[in-house]
Amino acid sequence: MDKKVVPMIHVPDVRATVEWYESIGFNVIATYGNESDGLSFAIVSFGDGEVMFSQDGETSAKRRREVDLYIYTDDVDELYERLKERVDVVERPHNTFYGMREVIIRDLNRFWITFGQESFFGTLMNGISEGKPELVRQAVASGQLKRETLNVALGFALEKKNNDIVETLKNAGATPPPEVDLETLESYAGKYKGTHGPEVEMTVKDGKLFVRPGSQQPMSLWPLDQTTFKPIAFDGATIIFQVEAGQTVGLKFIQDGHENHLDRIT
Repeated sequence: MDKKVVPMIHVPDVRATVEWYESIGFNVIATYGNESDGLSFAIVSFGDGEVMFSQDGETSAKRRREVDLYIYTDDVDELYERLKERVDVVERPHNTFYGMREVIIRDLNRFWITFGQESFFGTLMNGISEGKPELVRQAVASGQLKRETLNVALGFALEKKNNDIVETLKNAGATPPPEVDLETLESYAGKYKGTHGPEVEMTVKDGKLFVRPGSQQPMSLWPLDQTTFKPIAFDGATIIFQVEAGQTVGLKFIQDGHENHLDRIT
């Protein structure tokens, strides 16, 4: 038997739960009756994923239950249009900073279900990382990518030395990110801390600026101008360094219109 992990969720009514999941596109693999006309246990599937439901679960009025399901699919928007009138929608289709397009709904037992697919930003960056021009062309053809994203992507592609991808991005109007001299980059190196959130550290390596939030792995920052940088892994995010009297005193992290201010501490 192949090794895999299958979540088991205890629910108040297995039969009603199975019927609900079947109505949104799940397939029923197996069911087991109880001593009355209900079900004691069932297994359902969506693509290659499976979920088990067992009886004796409890109802809950909490905003969020103890378990979420994250389901990879290939058309979040079509699924939302099909389900929006008959399910409880938590969040409508939206792009995330980590390269996914998602919609979140609740099932009849109020567990969250997130349906996710790779966003055009994710497709673009994966295409460059994996050297697949067809993915880059697909992302560019969507018309959903901002110019600054295309510019940073071009810089990334030039670094990867993939001529096909470079040409695709240039034809889409992308221009290379501006040059920032090493002295300026090193002036941004140090640790920063805000009122909320983890401490972040800026470092310089091989002539490039990197940010490390908390204990996470460092990620590269690409310049949009001499003080504004874009994290390569995040869409819709920018970091703006604040310089006073020639000294870097802090930074602003802007994500989808929300600003966080961090002061330099070292």
